[in-house]
Amino acid sequence: MENYFNYFTDIEDHFQKKRASLRLFSPIDWALIESFQEAGIPLEVVLRGIDLSFEKKARRKPGPDKINSLSYCTQAILSEFEKHQQSMAGQHSAPSSTLSAEPSEKELIVSLLEKAGQQLRQAAEGEAARVISASLLSGAMESLDKIRQELAAAASPDFATIDLRLTTLEEKILAALQVGLCEEELLDLRRHISAELIRHRGGLKAEQLALLEKKMLNKRLLEKFQLPRLNLFYLPLN
Repeated sequence: MENYFNYFTDIEDHFQKKRASLRLFSPIDWALIESFQEAGIPLEVVLRGIDLSFEKKARRKPGPDKINSLSYCTQAILSEFEKHQQSMAGQHSAPSSTLSAEPSEKELIVSLLEKAGQQLRQAAEGEAARVISASLLSGAMESLDKIRQELAAAASPDFATIDLRLTTLEEKILAALQVGLCEEELLDLRRHISAELIRHRGGLKAEQLALLEKKMLNKRLLEKFQLPRLNLFYLPLN
């Protein structure tokens, strides 16, 4: 369960140390990290890719210029992931769908789910009700509360399944937002996102840009209507 909470912060901390100066991650950087996680890229592989990128930068162009975005490291990270997959080919290990957790960790997640439920109820009384049906919002609140209660009662929680259920619930809410939002509002959000991505287009492939655009749009939609993120990675950030 530790990786659920440390994956993002460990990558950010490592990047800052290699850069040797503080620079807050942008929404694009966070979306990239989420993409790495969803692709199943191990933390150590991401960190190794960051190391190689900084080493390459130092050899190629010594000087005061610094790497300002994680997007610069993307190709090295993906290349290291390919090597990792090749090295793992032929190795067989029994997969475990159940991740163990200390009682305090389970209690933390239950508390975070309760907080997310409160945020969802508050959002249902605000702008979100303008674009999402009352029945969908009510159903989402009931589903979230059910997940919280089941987790609280579980002796050995299956966090992979819990995360899948939470992500599915979040996707239903996002789909409803896109359907309910007027065309002009949605277009305006896309314009702003496209403008933010301009300086990153040279270092990313078309499919990577498309994925980033989708993730950033989802993030902006939830923020606009003050709705909580439900993925386990993002629960602590609500």
